[in-house]
Amino acid sequence: MIFAGLALTGMMSVYGQQNVFAFFEYDIRTDKEDAFINGYTRDLEWQRAQGDDWSWIGWFVQNGSRRGRFVDATPDHTWADFDDWKVDGAENSQYNRIHWLPYVKNPSGSYKEILAMYSNYKADWYKSKYLQVYYLHTNGTDDGKNIMAYLAQVKPQLSKRLGGLSFIWMKTVSGGNPATYLLFIALNRTEDLKLCDGIFRISESGNPERKYEGLIKNIESELWVYSAELSLFPHAGE
Repeated sequence: MIFAGLALTGMMSVYGQQNVFAFFEYDIRTDKEDAFINGYTRDLEWQRAQGDDWSWIGWFVQNGSRRGRFVDATPDHTWADFDDWKVDGAENSQYNRIHWLPYVKNPSGSYKEILAMYSNYKADWYKSKYLQVYYLHTNGTDDGKNIMAYLAQVKPQLSKRLGGLSFIWMKTVSGGNPATYLLFIALNRTEDLKLCDGIFRISESGNPERKYEGLIKNIESELWVYSAELSLFPHAGE
């Protein structure tokens, strides 16, 4: 959660309200998992004591090439929120260095926005036990119209296939490849992963992936596991 180090520039007011997430990721150094968890927990306690009113969610990547990577995010923001954090950024960075930064490497961060028109989700979907995450790498040659048409076509199919499970599309606005779109599917049971098998091949009237064959270069997936211990919800119970 090194918020002070993630610059926000050139954002436009057209982006949705309270649909913005700031993500941060780290690899945990070998044999430092316990030290990291203990230090990060202390850091959350320090933030709560500072009156931090933002929520923070932590996950561990369970599989794929990034297995073991820690991801955290602060959700449900407007763009203006990031100019008015109650916690002093410099002091926060200092305590990061004390509590847990020595135990991680390869940090990265990004701003992502929910594409609400193409998503179907319940409040607090990010507290689900698992998130199945897909990365759709597109060719990035148009202004986004083709990918939006694709997402519009697959939305009703995803709703039917997933039977009420929340699914959320996000685009990267800063801190990553803007031609890569993310799909999050919120799960509370491992067995629900079977609903995700072949999910981009579903179509009642032909394969949308074939129709947009030149648009999508490749798709990757991984499973994130929610960590309640490494999460903070200041307004829980209100």
